[in-house]
Parts: sequence; C-alpha cells; structure tokens
Amino acid sequence: MSRIIASAAIRGAYKYVKEAEEKLDRLIEEKGPDQTIGFPNTAYYLPLILALLGIEVKTLADAKKALKQAKSLLPPPVKEKLWLPYLGDTLDAGIATLIAEEIIEALKYLTGDEPKGIWLGFTDDATLRRQGIKLVDGRMPGFAACVGALPTNEQAVELARSLQEKNILVFMASSTGGKSMAEQLAEEGIEMSWDNFLVPYGKDTSAAVLALNFAVRAALTFGGIKPEGPEKAREIGRKILLYNKERVHAFVLALGKDPEVSESGQLLTDEKYATAAGAINFGFPVLSDVDIPQILPTGICTYEHVVSGIPPSKIVNKAIEVRGLEIKVTEIPIPVPYGAGFEGERVRKGQMHVEFGGKRSVAFELLRGRPMDEVEDGKIQIIGPDIDSVEEGSAMPLGILVEVAGRNFSEDFETVLERRIHEFLSCANGIFHMGQRAIAWIRISKEAYQKGFRLRHFGEILIAKIHDEYSRIVDKVQVTLITDEERIKGPLEEAKRIYHERDERLGGMTDEDVDEFYSCILCVPEKENIILPDGSFQSVENLFDEASCEFVLSLNSHDFQAQPVEEFFLNPAPSKLIKITLSNGNSLSLTPNHSVLVDRKEGLKWLKTSELKTGDWLICPLTTVIEPNVKNFYVIDFLSPEIKVCDEKALSFLKESILKRYGTLSRGARQLGIDYQKLYQALRIGETIARRRLSLREVRSICEKLTISWDKFKTRIKELEIGKRCRLNKNILDEEFLYLAGLVASDGCIIKRGKSSFVQFTNTEESLVDRFSKIVYNWLGVSPKIYEVEPTMSISKKVKVRGKKKVFVCRVHNPLLGQILMGLGIRKDKGWNGEKISSLSSGLVTSFIRGIFDGDGHVTKEHVLISTGGYREAQHIHLLLKKLGISSYITKTTRGYRVGTRSFNDLEKFRSLISSHHPAKLQKMEEVVSHRDKNHVIRTDTVPCLCGRLIGNLIERYRKKLRIIKLSVDYKTIKNWVEGRHRISREKLKLLLDDLKEVVDSHDQDYRELLFWYNSRVSFERIKSLREVKYSRPQVYNISVKDTHNYLVNGVVVRNCQSYAPNHVCIVTPERLGLCGAYTWLDCKASYQLNPHGPNEPVKKGRCLDPVKGEWEGVNEYLKVKSHGNLQRFKAYSILEDPMTSCGCFECIVAVLPEANGFMIVNREYTGMTPIGMTFSTMAGQVGGGIQTPGFLGIGKVYITSKKFISAEGGIERVVWMPDELKEEIRERLEKRLEEIGKPELMDKIATEKDATTSEELLEFLKKKNHPVLSMPPLM
Repeated sequence: MSRIIASAAIRGAYKYVKEAEEKLDRLIEEKGPDQTIGFPNTAYYLPLILALLGIEVKTLADAKKALKQAKSLLPPPVKEKLWLPYLGDTLDAGIATLIAEEIIEALKYLTGDEPKGIWLGFTDDATLRRQGIKLVDGRMPGFAACVGALPTNEQAVELARSLQEKNILVFMASSTGGKSMAEQLAEEGIEMSWDNFLVPYGKDTSAAVLALNFAVRAALTFGGIKPEGPEKAREIGRKILLYNKERVHAFVLALGKDPEVSESGQLLTDEKYATAAGAINFGFPVLSDVDIPQILPTGICTYEHVVSGIPPSKIVNKAIEVRGLEIKVTEIPIPVPYGAGFEGERVRKGQMHVEFGGKRSVAFELLRGRPMDEVEDGKIQIIGPDIDSVEEGSAMPLGILVEVAGRNFSEDFETVLERRIHEFLSCANGIFHMGQRAIAWIRISKEAYQKGFRLRHFGEILIAKIHDEYSRIVDKVQVTLITDEERIKGPLEEAKRIYHERDERLGGMTDEDVDEFYSCILCVPEKENIILPDGSFQSVENLFDEASCEFVLSLNSHDFQAQPVEEFFLNPAPSKLIKITLSNGNSLSLTPNHSVLVDRKEGLKWLKTSELKTGDWLICPLTTVIEPNVKNFYVIDFLSPEIKVCDEKALSFLKESILKRYGTLSRGARQLGIDYQKLYQALRIGETIARRRLSLREVRSICEKLTISWDKFKTRIKELEIGKRCRLNKNILDEEFLYLAGLVASDGCIIKRGKSSFVQFTNTEESLVDRFSKIVYNWLGVSPKIYEVEPTMSISKKVKVRGKKKVFVCRVHNPLLGQILMGLGIRKDKGWNGEKISSLSSGLVTSFIRGIFDGDGHVTKEHVLISTGGYREAQHIHLLLKKLGISSYITKTTRGYRVGTRSFNDLEKFRSLISSHHPAKLQKMEEVVSHRDKNHVIRTDTVPCLCGRLIGNLIERYRKKLRIIKLSVDYKTIKNWVEGRHRISREKLKLLLDDLKEVVDSHDQDYRELLFWYNSRVSFERIKSLREVKYSRPQVYNISVKDTHNYLVNGVVVRNCQSYAPNHVCIVTPERLGLCGAYTWLDCKASYQLNPHGPNEPVKKGRCLDPVKGEWEGVNEYLKVKSHGNLQRFKAYSILEDPMTSCGCFECIVAVLPEANGFMIVNREYTGMTPIGMTFSTMAGQVGGGIQTPGFLGIGKVYITSKKFISAEGGIERVVWMPDELKEEIRERLEKRLEEIGKPELMDKIATEKDATTSEELLEFLKKKNHPVLSMPPLM
C-alpha cells in the first residue's frame, strides 16, 4: 500500500469531516437541530449513510450523529518515518470521507446552494428507476465516475465519445485547475443528460459521492437489500459493498494533475485521494492519466485497485480490462460514432442538414418478412434523390422499407424488429429519431453530413444491427429508402394497411392461447407561445422544429424556476380546441383534455380545459425572467445565412488560414467541399472587379472545418453584399438600435424593391426623426432621405381620422438595415413578431418597447397605452412587458388592439424603466400622479385562495395572544379571506404577516407557507370567457418537463400530457407485459430465439393449479430455481396471494386499500401523496428488490386494461384511485375496457388526487359516487 496515497487520503478525510462539522454546527445554530435535511424525491433519506450506518438522517441532529461515526472511523495520520500496511486505515478514511461528503452535498439543498446550470445534482428515485430499465436490458454495462478534467477539450470529447460508444454511463464531478470535464464538454457544445449517458453531478469533488450514492440505491432498489437499523448496519453495509463489487460494474477515472499539489509529488489533491479510497471500498478501481502511485494487488477490487500513467486515448480500454467488463461493440461501416450513449441526443434546427417527417414532410418505417428468394442480403436501394442534392435545412420525404428473410422468422416478429428501428438509427451520433410507423421524424445534423453520412448509411446501420441482434431468426436483410415524392405514396398506403392488420391480429391474443410464458430477469396547437427561463418566448411549433429548448419556465411548489425539457411530442390534432380568454385580455387555446392549474379555495388543482368555468382563476407569473440573459447579441446572427461577405480584412484572414492548413487554394477547395472557381474569386483580395462571393453560411462552414472560432471570426465582418456593398459600423446590438427597431415596428415599414429593399419611418415629431437619422448614420454610415408631406387621412373600417401636423418621411436606401430588422422579426408586410426580441436582454427589450410606445403610444391619467393593428402583436407586447415585470391588459378597439398598464404601480415601472424620447408623451407621463389612498391595494396582485385557510389556522391557533394586539387588517376582511369570499392582496397579506411576526412561532408551518406565497412570483388571472374554436392543422404539440411536469403557454401554467435484482423473476404472458412496460410476450419470444442464453426463457405452464388466480405447476417449478429458492409459488392474477416480485423498474404500483375495499394505482411520474399515506418513492422501497409483498404489486401501464388485471380479486372494478395524469394517459384504453364489461359509468367513479389524497376523503368520494366496491365481498 502506497504511503503517499494513504497519507493523502487520510488528510483528505480529516478535511472533509471538519468541513461537514463546521457547516453542520453553523446551520444548527441558525436553524436548530430539528431542521429537516435531505435530498429531493427519495425514500432513502441520505442513502449512503442509511446503507452503511443504518441511520435515517431526517434532521441536522441526525446528520450530527452520522458525522460522529465518521469521526470514529478516522485513523491517525501517517507518520513519515514509519511504514505500515495502510490499506485498512485508508479504507476507513474513505468511508468517513463518503459520509462527510454526503452530508455536505445534502446541506447544499438546505442552503440553496444545490447544483445549477449544467450540473444535475442528486439523482432522484424516479430517475433511478427509469434508468433501471437500462440496467435490466443491458444497455448500460457499466459506470464511469470521471473526476477532474483532461488537458484539452478535444481529449475530453474523445473520452466521452469513447465511453458513450461502449454504452458506459458517465458521471462527472470535481475539477482540475479550475476546469471540469463537464465544462469542457459544454464548451464544445456536447449535450449532457441521462438520455445521453453523460451526467454532470457537480464541480466540487464532494459531488462525486452522488455516483456512489446512486450505486448504493441500486443495491437497495434492485438488490432486495433492506436497511435494518444501526444494530445490523455492519452486516447490511457489507452486503451492499459486495453487491456493488459483483453487480455494479463501475470504475473511477482520476483525470489531470492538480497544479496546487503537483510540485509536492502527490499530483492529486488530498480530497481526491480520500474520495477514491471511498470508491475502492465498493470494489470500484481507480485509473488515472497521471503518474500517481499504483496499488496493483487484488483484494477489495476484482483486479488492480489503482492503475496510473495511462494515456487518455487508452484509459477506457484499460478501465474495462481492470474492472472485468464485457463490452460488445458492433462495427458498422458509417462515418460517425455509434452507441447507446447517443440515443437521446437532439439535433436542433440550426444544427440540421436535412429532416424527414415531422410537420414538413412524410416519413414512415415498415419491416416485413419475405421468402428467402425475394431478399438479397445486404442490398441497399435508394429511390429518389440523396441528401447531398438538397440545400441545408431542407425537408424530404422518406420511406424506410426493411425486408428480412429467415428460416426461423415468424410474422409475429415483424413488430418486434420494426420497433427497434428507432433505437438502431438514433444510436448514431448526429442522428435524431422520434416516433415510429407513419409518424416517424428524423434529422441528420450538419456535422454528420460533413463527416460523410448519407442515406445509404441508414441501410448500413439497419442491416448490421439486425444481423447482429437477430441472427438466429434472420438470415437476409435488404433495405429500400424512398425519397421520391410520387413513388413514396403507394408504399405509404400499403404500410398503413399492414399496421392496421397487425393491430387487429395481436390485440386478440390471450394467455389461454399459448402453452408457454416467458421469463424476464433483466397537447398545444400552433402559434401558442412557450415561456423560457430568460423571459423569452417561442411558438410551440418553432420549439419543436428547432428542438433547441433545453429548459422552460415551470412552477415548482411556491415559485417559478427553470426546468429541463425531457421530450417533445407531436400528436394528431382534434378538429376543435377550447380558447381561454382571461380578464386581462390574454388568451390561449388548448385541446379539451389538456390540464391547466386552477386556484380554488381548497388549493391549487389541475383541471382539464373542458372542465374549466368562467370565473376560474389561472396561475401566471408576475415576471418571466428567472435567469437573465446578459450576453452580447451579434448582428451577424440575425442575418440571412445567404448574405454575401465582402470584407477584405476578414477574407484575407480566411485565405491565410486556408493556405496554412492546405498549402494551396485548389487543395483547400477540395477538402472544404467548395467550388474552386468560387473560392478563388471570392478570395482575390484587393481587386474591385465584380466577382463571386462566399455567403455567411459558407464562411461559417469553412471556419468550422478549420477549427476557427465562429464567435470570434464573425466580429471581423464589417462589410456585406446585398445587391450592393454595405458597411456595418457596429456588430453588437445596442439599446439605440433596438429603439430604432421599435420605431420601425410601430410607425415604419420595410418595402421591397426588386432584389433590394428600403426602410421607411414616418412621424410628426421632428425630434424622433432626428434621433432615427442619427442612429442610422452611427450604424451604417449613411443618412436617410427626409421629406415632408401634408397631413393625410387615416381610414379604418368605421373611423376616419384627419391628421393636423405635417408628416416627416424618412427613407433609408440601405438593404442591410432591412435585413437586420427582418432578422429581429419585423416583417416586410408591416407586421412584427416578438419572439426574437424577447430573447434579448431586458435592457434591449426596454429600448424596443420605448420605440413602440413613441411611435404608437399615448398616456392617460391612469394608464400608459400602446396601440397595435393585430392581436398577435398586442399579445407579444403583453409578454415583453411581463418580462420586465410590468403587468398589462389587452383590449379590442375599433381600429385594432390596445395594450395598457394595469395599475399605477405598473405605470410607475413603465415610466422608470422604459420612459420616452417623445417630448410631449414624456411630459404627459411625468405629469401623471397617483389617485389612490394609503389603504388602496392592487387587486390583480394576489396570493392563492388556500392562504385564507392558512390565516384561519393562525387566527384560531393564536387567538389568545391576538386579543392584546391591534391588527392592521380588520377582522371583517380577515373573515372574508378565511371564508373565501375575497382574494387576498399581497400588500395586505404583508401587513398581517408583520403584525403576526411577534405572536406566532417562527417555525409555524402555516406562517412559513404564507411567507413563501408572499415572496412568490406567482399571480392569478380570472377566466373571462371559454369558447370552442375550429382547428384545421393536422397536429398539436406537447413537451415533457422533468420533475415539475408543467410549463407556461402564453404565460399560463399548463401540465404535460402525458438484472440488478437477483431474486426477481418477471413472468411475461400475452395479457401481461413486463412490469417495466418495455417487453411484450412477443418481444420475449423473439429475444429467446435470438439468444437462448439471454434474459428471456420459455416457461412451460404445465398443469393448471388455479385458473382463477393464475397458478401453474411448471411456472412454480421454474420460479423456485431462478429465484434461488427464495420464491416458491406465483399467482399471475392475484395481488394478495403470492404476487409477482419486482426489480424496481415498474411503471406503476398497485396497492390494496383495505378501508376502501379496493385498489389504488400510482405511476412513477406522480410525486404527490396517495390515500395509502405514502408517496410512490416510499412504496417503491417496499415493493422492489425481488420481494413478494402481498397487497403491493409493480406493473406496466398497459396491464391496467388487460382482462387479466388482478382478476382474482375483482380486476378493474376494484380500482378506486389513480393520479389524474395516469387516468388521462390511459383514458381511451380504460374507457374501452369498461365498455367491454358493461360498466362505462365506472370511469367517473375512480377518484384522483383532485378528489382525495387521504383514505377518509376517498371513502366519502366512493360513497357519493356509489362505487361498486362498497357492495363487493371484502378483500381482506
């Protein structure tokens, strides 16, 4: 054992224990020992401490107890002159380190310092179980915890790609010299998420404990190991460490020299050595690219413990060897990396070379079995043009027809193989794939295209992967790719007919039809705006097209925050929508089943749009800026990529770079894929003759291939050609230019003249004309042409208005100005769109609104008003003001629409933030004074109705103390609040809270919640009208938001539509798919024929012992063997007698509610409380790990509507409760099933969290609805 490693690890342990102790003591002093502590959404408290010490850490006092044990593990420091076998002491120091680190990381969630930005932080139980499916099906053969950073970003990308290609999950933490591997990947534009197998935990070294925390919960969740308190902690801890050594194939990569200690010779910090010692306890070896001391003998780890000095290019293969991983990589002849780690990556619109399907074209996928003589193995046929024949960003139709032949191939396998097309294609780096059958949507990135990816490579992937994974049933594969618009029509109709026939055939298969089972041991319409965390907004269809939205604004408990988007959905559209118009004039349209959050007296409730009523209050933000956007915005980014570059200095630099890399322009042209004559002429520096030019798109492409930073190069471009040469004096958008844009949007236009265009601005105020002219000159070096015209008649439908002042007309005959304005969303047809403007910083948005107001605004005694011609512009002004924290309303006028400030407070904000450059309007604005008295409150700025109940609780609880103080709010008003007659204004709530501050306990939960709501950015708007509207588009959209499952449409909160267990054996039947929801009976049948030694085996049913409960002799015998004797019997249709076990990957849990005489079902996405008194995570801890738990059952969602669903105890008729989102997700199938049993009315008798979250509330609901369970025989 190395003395350097031991001494450093022990020093690191002392440092971490001291840090944890200091932070704990400080927080205990501030908040008290009973302050709760924990990670979000987990049933395992602080999991590592729970597993190793048996302590349930719920409070700071509990954490103090755990830390005391960590201190007892600290060995004495290593003496310099005395050598000892240090391994035992080092391992103890490692465990002490992990305990301290877990406390440090948990405290971050208490102090508000939890990981943000690119860092994902703690992995909650829902994610653990979702990723568990990948553990079961083998998509993740191992884990790599990367600590530190690589010498270069390129090496970091290469390491990540190498791990992804081998399907190894990558955890990242810590830093080297101030830089982390995750930051290196982010700088290179690499997408990081669970779906991509790249998980950045945190920049601190202590964040690495979250990887071990994940490993511990894998044992607790999937391994059937249960904590049994401090008394048995040593025994349970040993089981967990052995489980991880044997089953969780992980390793640590310690990357880069730490400059602060490199001179001492130890190369890594004490903290990293201490953390590595903790990992070795789990049997996870440590490998490094620097020459730290090695520990080569085996013992705790399977092979070596510490191996060092490995070049980054070889470290992954060495780690696989040291950890004993078995990795199978299929070589596919394509020019891009390939692996499951790329499956979840997105290709945004700006990154896309071409797309198929979605909403711009058609795409379908069909796999069919054929006779052997009709299939030519390896044949790839392309019918129609390839992707190099279309312009970048184009859409093409695509039909993928895969024909297979095999002696053992059955028609039943067609759907099994066809579903794998999604996975096979999306595992290629740079390929985005979504959907299946005739709703497929595929994108090829520009990077993949530039590397040589073409259509035939789809065929190469499918042929290679089908042969690789299905060689036992498939002998031949041929692929036809159809892109011809006419020739795709026939195959598409044929495919739709086949899909229908398959569904009809497979839908009727029952358990009685087969002799054997299988084991498995493994919506928003177009034009509506989605609000993003920086206060910007984009139409839902643009977000979908670009697939660029990584975070949206979302409501989490009491306030708004940025939440990551997990998936985009494109769904068939209904013919009618419901349009919701609010009291402030804002509106949104949704499908009838889309849920909206409503404020009711009993609390915030999700209601379907079809259930809303006039007068309901919806939830909106006071301001939409959570993460301000303060970066510079470059003009070049808002121009058409086809505009030509004629800046001699920039082109000269480009020419030198090409010659430096390739030697000659001709060789450079070949390598860059550009016509030589065009490149030669474009780079003839100094010649004024007319010549061919390079577009911005081409220049950017050259820069990318030469590895020149585009962000730096674009600042060099000062001259552009748009019909003529145009000079650009500034390249960063500033407030004066956005003011000009506002003037043009309100009182100007862009007029097309042939191939060119000019910008016109008209106004009667000469000072505005002068300001406009100066801005144009400052930016473009030209002066507008100005002339005066007599007042004109302005005519709308019913009104004629005669002007009184002369009008100044400014014309700018410089096409570059029009191009920039169009890039900002100001269109040639005198309309404008605020999406691009909204993405700018608040200062720039302020200037744009000032220009709009100076052109089309006026001031009254109480409001600032802005007029617009169309509703869309009015709504965008409303949302832009919301970004600035100014509340506004929209009204219809004779000539269009008007946006006005809501209250005097909002007028003051407008006057302070935005103001005016129009002399007369500025004077009027400054003359406005408040008419409200000191008791006036802003009725539109209120808190939730539930606050009335909280106030009532406080009044009742502290009644005696309140008798001796005078409240600032009279008791009549308070009574109206408590009874829900009046909404509570934020201002008056503050007065009351200040009065109560000296009376109530500072830890009183009701008082604290009222404080939360007072400080929240949540506001409320009343529904003014609801009406049904026709919708002619073919699709609607939805997105899935992590954890919170909600997002904002036009500023209104709406909801999403929506083996590691050695003793567990999943029995899959035709009427019961795997509990993870991923494997059907046909999937398992195909899997077995492909690999008889894989996770799926046929199980002969044998003699039927009980047809009602679903028990067979052969199944029981199989179960005894495969569960190592832990399971003796299995009843497929029962939840009370010998139910199926679970590994932890289940989609839902069914639980018996004895008092209700029925079942409840909860899906893993639902994080709220259930009538049984437990959340999903808590129940999951009881059900997972291969344990039979009568009364609890893990299932897949599809099983709910099976005829065999817990049929022994009454089946679907016994269901009394499920979350509303689950009920909506399975509604169509559930309604069909209830029709089959002749009880369609049961649909409305199944309660959701809207009706009950306690057993008492549920019983009251069931009696009211007369649910049939009340008269059924007792379950227990």
